[in-house]
Amino acid sequence: MSQPIVVGFDGSERSRDALVLARELASVLDSDLIVVDAYTPEEWLWSWGTAPLRAEEELREIHAAADAALAGCERYEFRSAASPSAAGALQAIAEDEDASMIVVGSSRHGAAGRVLLGTVTQATLDAAPCPVLVAPAGWADAAPVRLARVGVGFDDTPEAHTALEVAHGLAAHTGGSLEIVWAAHLVARALPHAFAGYLEPNYFEKIRRDVRERLDRAAARVRGDVPVRAELASGDTVDVLVDRSAHVDLLVLGSRGYGPLRRVLLGSVSSAVVNKAHCPVLVIGRVRRPSDGAGAVSADAERAPAHAGSG
Repeated sequence: MSQPIVVGFDGSERSRDALVLARELASVLDSDLIVVDAYTPEEWLWSWGTAPLRAEEELREIHAAADAALAGCERYEFRSAASPSAAGALQAIAEDEDASMIVVGSSRHGAAGRVLLGTVTQATLDAAPCPVLVAPAGWADAAPVRLARVGVGFDDTPEAHTALEVAHGLAAHTGGSLEIVWAAHLVARALPHAFAGYLEPNYFEKIRRDVRERLDRAAARVRGDVPVRAELASGDTVDVLVDRSAHVDLLVLGSRGYGPLRRVLLGSVSSAVVNKAHCPVLVIGRVRRPSDGAGAVSADAERAPAHAGSG
């Protein structure tokens, strides 16, 4: 049995999206669910720590809504947690339970089928102790999705290799396929004309060949038990990954946001992609480098060009 999955649920439509997505992943990963009604009592806005728990009737309604969304799932536990920060409550429970991930919904202002970070979702992603999965708006009411096509943004950094490992594991569990996308933004015209004249012939083509070789090596390591497609795409990293999110069931991203080690903190690329994605996005936090004493990472993983697939 794998680690539990923590999912935030308060009875809202966006939290129902998260709950239905968490249910699908729990089934695939053979995981227990911890469903958390994390809320901040209104009284705490004025006098912290004096408020009672949710009214019993309101709590029963939320619990009943969770039961309905889980449709007979037996391996779940429902908790109600009053906290000055709903995101903080989710993070604390995930850390205490050694959760594999936290699943949250997107903003209620987002368009159906798209992800848009709301306040709690953004705060949950800020220093979460495990990966965070964000469900697009309307996921609960969409046609059932098998989560068989798993995509991953890659750029040969330690974070990208971790994301690739997670994406490969998910594809293997679902019996699906893996799509590795490296968006290499190599724009010759961005160079000053005088400087460009010093470049050797085919300079950018050589860079592209090097990137292609590194991508192929990464793909070769995960081929075998799942079909793998590796693509080197030209263009802006965010635009490429957002476009690919419309063609996969789940997108995995590494984040180089500079929060504490082993915590999730959105970098500029991961933040922009999550805010525009068409499918659920799983964000993996920053990992240790070899100098941090956490084991070896290949030398190739340390030399990634700018404008790559995680951030």
